[in-house]
Amino acid sequence: MSVQQQEQLCAQRAANLGTPDNYECAVVTSSGGLRTSAVPVGEDPASAPLTARRSGGDASPQAISPACLLGVSNPTRAISCSDRNWTVTHSREVNGVKIPIGTVDLNIKSSADFEEGQGSTPAWDLDVEITVTNTWGTLQGGTAGNSWTGCFGHQDKCTTSHLSGSNDENEPVALPPKAKVTKWYTQYSASMTNNQVLPITGNLGSALELTTPANPVTIADHYGNTLWGRCDNAETNRYGAGCVDDKGLAFVMYSAIDNEKVGPVADHVYDAIRTLPSHWGRPYAGKPLTRLTDLTKIEANRRVACGGSPAPSCDEYPLASSYQGGNGAAPGDRSTRTVPAEANSSQGGLTAGYFDYYRVLDTDEFYVQAIKKDGSRAW
Repeated sequence: MSVQQQEQLCAQRAANLGTPDNYECAVVTSSGGLRTSAVPVGEDPASAPLTARRSGGDASPQAISPACLLGVSNPTRAISCSDRNWTVTHSREVNGVKIPIGTVDLNIKSSADFEEGQGSTPAWDLDVEITVTNTWGTLQGGTAGNSWTGCFGHQDKCTTSHLSGSNDENEPVALPPKAKVTKWYTQYSASMTNNQVLPITGNLGSALELTTPANPVTIADHYGNTLWGRCDNAETNRYGAGCVDDKGLAFVMYSAIDNEKVGPVADHVYDAIRTLPSHWGRPYAGKPLTRLTDLTKIEANRRVACGGSPAPSCDEYPLASSYQGGNGAAPGDRSTRTVPAEANSSQGGLTAGYFDYYRVLDTDEFYVQAIKKDGSRAW
C-alpha cells in the first residue's frame, strides 16, 4: 500500500470519528534492497559438486545464508536473498499540516535456502533477521506486534511446518530499541501434479503487524522483497520435484579436466564462445542461451546445424537444446565440429545433469563454461 493510500485511510478514520482537522496517523515506507543477480568473477558455481545443495532432512536453525553477504539477491540458483529498510512514521495532522512526532527504523534481512528435490512437496528454509536500527519521539521505546510469512493463508502456494525449535505463523514479536530478532521457518510447497510449475515469488519472506500510538501498521516484506522462487514437478528431472531461485544464474559446464571423454566438445565450445560474434553462453559481453525442451524442434536444430554430417560425430554450438540452436543463430554466429561419438554422448549426459540440478525449464536462460585440458576457461 502506498503512503498516499495509508494517509487516506487515516483521514477516513478521522472523518468517521468527527476529527478531520486534528488526528494522528502512522504509515510505513521502505527503501533499499538487493536488486541484482550475481555474475561469478572467479570460479563459476557450475564447478561445485552437485551434492553441494542442502539435502532433504537437513533442516536445522540457520542464520541468514552467508552467500547473502555478497550483496546480491541471487548469489546462486539455490539461495535467494533480501535486505530492506523500513520506517514507521507517526505524525500528527492539524488543519492540513502534518508534523512527524515519532519514528522507528527497521532492517529486515531474509534468505531462502532451497533443498534438493524430493517427493512432490519440496521444502526450503526461510531465515529472517529483524533489527531495530533507530527509534525517536513517540516511538522511542520501539514497537511490538505479530509476525508471519507470505505462506500464511496461501496453502495453494506453500505452508509452514512447526518443527522443534523453528518458528510458527502469527507469533508475537517485541521490537524494543536496538533489538535483533531472528526467525527460522521450514516451509513446503503445495502439492504439485506432474509437470506443474508453481511460482512462489511474493510468498517468500516475512510480514509484521505493529502497534503505534495511532493506528496499527503492516509491513508486508514478502510482497516487495527480492526473495524469488519457483517450484516445479518436471517428470524428467532426476531430483524429483524441487524449487529454485529462478532469477539466479544457471550453468552448463564441459570440463576436460573432470571428464576426459568430453574434452573434444570442451575444446569446440571454448573456441565457439570466444570467437562467435554473440559469444553465446558468456556472462560478460556475451548473450545467454535459452533452453528448448521440444524434442522435435531440437532434432530440427541439429539438422540445420549439422546437415549431412553423421549425427553422433557432429557437435553444434549454440546447443541444439537451446532456442539459439539451428536457425536461432545466424549462419556466421554458430559453429559445428566433428568430434568422437563418445564425446557427444558425454556432453549430452552433462547437459541433462546441469539442467536437472539447476531446474532449467523451457525458455529459461543459462550460461555455458568450457574448460580445456590445460585449465583454460572460455571466460
